[in-house]
Amino acid sequence: MKPDNSVEIIQHWNHGEAMRCPPTPESLFAAAPRIGVVIGTFAALPYIHLQLEARRRLYPDIPLLVHDDGSLQADRIASLCKSYGCDFESNSTRQPPYVGDLTAFVGGLAWAQSTGLDILVKFSRRWLFLTDWATSLRALALESQYATFCSYTTSFNFGFRTECIGLAVAKWGCAEIVEDLWGSIRRPREMLVEGYLHEFARRLERHNCPRAERWREAHPMPDHRSGYALWTLMGTDRCERSPYYLWHNFAKCAEYQRQASEWGLNYSVADFEDPNQGAGIQAAPITSSNSPQ
Repeated sequence: MKPDNSVEIIQHWNHGEAMRCPPTPESLFAAAPRIGVVIGTFAALPYIHLQLEARRRLYPDIPLLVHDDGSLQADRIASLCKSYGCDFESNSTRQPPYVGDLTAFVGGLAWAQSTGLDILVKFSRRWLFLTDWATSLRALALESQYATFCSYTTSFNFGFRTECIGLAVAKWGCAEIVEDLWGSIRRPREMLVEGYLHEFARRLERHNCPRAERWREAHPMPDHRSGYALWTLMGTDRCERSPYYLWHNFAKCAEYQRQASEWGLNYSVADFEDPNQGAGIQAAPITSSNSPQ
């Protein structure tokens, strides 16, 4: 027998009043969701300047937060964000590999909850949209009613991507997920962030509202690409050139520089060649001696 998603439990207990346990709400989003963006970065001031200019030109009504992983450029980035009317936050110290990514999610979700957002979109510093992407995401959210909006990449055979991802704040901001994220930040270990976050997306999919479950049935995906509504604007190969965004797997530094020049930003190609701005590839590796207690 197929489950009835509209069923509710009517309680008639001898020791108390009759109560009704309603089913899961039909929809996750009752109206057009309010969207905000967090950009995770370490330094990369020229790329962040491009991001802020893209927001000013293409999606000015979307609130934006920049999360810096404790770089020496934090004060300059904070000042730049303020000049664009955007928010800024920074880790107190640079984090080990992968952990900085997680702090951007935690900080972004806290910011999204405090500002009453329905969907938080996380961009990596070099994921630069060249179009008003918010319209397509709102339409997908209203149609699918999913908690996660993402894509996969055939070139690396990843079933889940984190350079651009949309998260329903009411679901991803729950205590269980945020506490797990904090645990991974405080006790870091080597991980594939895509795989780690994919498990949360799959877990949330198992608790789909009825409309999202109907979407899942109408848009079947293999298990390694499950857990999210496919955001087709992202494409399905992170190495394939797109007219809608720049991403470093296909775009050269000169292309970012040309875009900056087109938007009136005075940077050279050399400015884009070292995103970490002289601070090296990464923080110290994760070991038992440098992991936080």
